[in-house]
Amino acid sequence: MRFFTSDESGLIKGIDIDAKVSLLEAQSRAAKRARADAKAKTVAKSGKAGAAATAETAQSTKLDGIDMWTVSGTVSRAQGIQQMSSIKWETDTDAFVVGRNNGDVEVLSRDTGQSLYRFSEANFADKFSIKHNGRFITERRYVGLGSGDGSHFLTCTNMGEIRYQSFTGDAATLMKVSADTYRMRMHQKRPSIFAVGGREQELTVWDADTVESGSQSEYTKPKSAPLFKSKNVGNDSLDLRMPVWITDMQFMDDNASTPLVAVSTGHRQIRIYDAKAQQRPVLDWEVSKHPIYHILASHVRPEMFFADNMGNVQQLDTRMGRVVGGYKGISGAVKAMAISEDGSMIAAAGLDRFLRVYEAGGMRRALHRAYIKQRVSQVVWDWERRDLSTEEIEQKEAEDIWQNMDVLSQESSEKRPSKRKVAAA
Repeated sequence: MRFFTSDESGLIKGIDIDAKVSLLEAQSRAAKRARADAKAKTVAKSGKAGAAATAETAQSTKLDGIDMWTVSGTVSRAQGIQQMSSIKWETDTDAFVVGRNNGDVEVLSRDTGQSLYRFSEANFADKFSIKHNGRFITERRYVGLGSGDGSHFLTCTNMGEIRYQSFTGDAATLMKVSADTYRMRMHQKRPSIFAVGGREQELTVWDADTVESGSQSEYTKPKSAPLFKSKNVGNDSLDLRMPVWITDMQFMDDNASTPLVAVSTGHRQIRIYDAKAQQRPVLDWEVSKHPIYHILASHVRPEMFFADNMGNVQQLDTRMGRVVGGYKGISGAVKAMAISEDGSMIAAAGLDRFLRVYEAGGMRRALHRAYIKQRVSQVVWDWERRDLSTEEIEQKEAEDIWQNMDVLSQESSEKRPSKRKVAAA
């Protein structure tokens, strides 16, 4: 299995993980190497075999089953990557589109790391201080980035500035929504359809192809109405208004005109909105003890994965609205999650600098783990590099055994007459 990660230092890394090497086996081998490393250091201190000890130490630091390399970038905080998405560049080149700390939107080749396109957002890195909803906002950051078909890119900042622009440099669609935006998500089938939400900002779904913006050179409030805008839930038991804090969202179906959207909130809820039914959520569950920052909907089964600000990743059954289990071992807030093509595994990474792969169902075991060295901002699971199932691996190994067997010649296969001892008369 192959992953690509972006981090706060501006690097994009590729990670190949051997599916046949389990986490327990890798830990056992690492323990053996640690003992060999300690022995090598003892030998080196005694001065008996310095060169041999150095070689043994270098070998002991290599992690079995994991191959990691840098695709692009050098360590630079100004070039830190906030958002990353996988695209097809000019229909045949695998690439990434990234949003950086300095406001650059860049397209990078997946194979060579070469920069294929760059756009710089003016005044992105300027310092300012604006009080909104009782909080001070002092810098811009990208809260959403996407390019579904490779012809346009879509960006959104925490100040509510949304840009939908062609890579060829044609006229862009610029619009501005409320500040303190927390997340923007693009529709998986229609790249011009996107949803936004944030603090005191209800879920809103827009179509960038049909929206009427006041200007093509500056961010202004759109003149046209959105495709869908949600309403707040009813008042609580004390008849007090419920605060709005949308932190993430996911399109649940392929219908772009009347979408089904799942959202997470900073008040521990996961809600499902159906544009065909009503503006208020059709399902509303309080599933966590902490603010939920990220959600990931499965495209195979009716389940959803969510992560809070305490490093807890849990699984939600969307049929019953019940948390069915969690994933252990994470020691920092999760910044990104990804799911395998068959929906059997999920990957999570974040502030603890580890990429972890878990079994999606069953016992939800930790299958693999890789140390990235930097704090991860985004994870992309390469579905084109398909992994074999356990049955397929066993079948392939059996076929390899039969193919590598020596073929007996016809002469050697003929049965030779046995020699018998004739007793003396």
